[in-house]
Amino acid sequence: MGVDPVRSLYEKTIAFILQLIDERQLQEGDQLPPEAKLALEAGVSLVTVRRALAELAAQGVVRREQGRGTFVSRPRVNAETTRMGSLRNGLHLDAHSRLETRVRGCTVRVASTEEARALGLAAGASVWELVRLRLLNGRPLILEVSAVPKLLAPDLGAHFEADPARSLYDLLESTYGLKEAREEQLLKCRAADTREEQALKLLNFEWVVEVSGVSFTARREPIDYFRMIFAARAFAFRLATAPALATQAVELS
Repeated sequence: MGVDPVRSLYEKTIAFILQLIDERQLQEGDQLPPEAKLALEAGVSLVTVRRALAELAAQGVVRREQGRGTFVSRPRVNAETTRMGSLRNGLHLDAHSRLETRVRGCTVRVASTEEARALGLAAGASVWELVRLRLLNGRPLILEVSAVPKLLAPDLGAHFEADPARSLYDLLESTYGLKEAREEQLLKCRAADTREEQALKLLNFEWVVEVSGVSFTARREPIDYFRMIFAARAFAFRLATAPALATQAVELS
């Protein structure tokens, strides 16, 4: 199947505008260059620029004001994935922001080789796979997949069926006595796959930031293997470190 050259040009123009916003560090309310200048810099027609801006306006990235121009309408969300607890704890949201959770599945399956190694499980052991889509102000921005050993949480699925919006870590602590004390994380940027494009409503050239890792209790017991897939254009990531003595204190408590 051949590539649609019109769509490819339109998508490249969207990528050009997003890169321009990042490189010039444009903030909410800042004005973009006029359409004619964008067309010249991107090497495309005015029609293509207008189509790209219309798509970005539909996504809420920019707003177009008749007779005035195009303005950045939304800054990136600051995400601090190293902050433990519920996802909202790690997102710097204001009081008007609405974070929703949609559970797309909570089923038992055999742990993958990677999951079994990370969770210290024997080959063939069962895990709960919890798949959740996170929406911020109605926009699907994060796809989260967690693998929890079934031995640790035998009836996890029933709890999420009863209350889909519940925090996984609050549930693990209150129901099973598994309190998260620390995490090990790996962060990488990559092109989105088809499943992620569909879930997060991404264009086929867009990238995601994948944060994967393992959560542990204070006794170093692994309690879940997680992957959080962020729509890259919507987030800025803040990473923090702790002094070695503070880390040791958590591990020994």
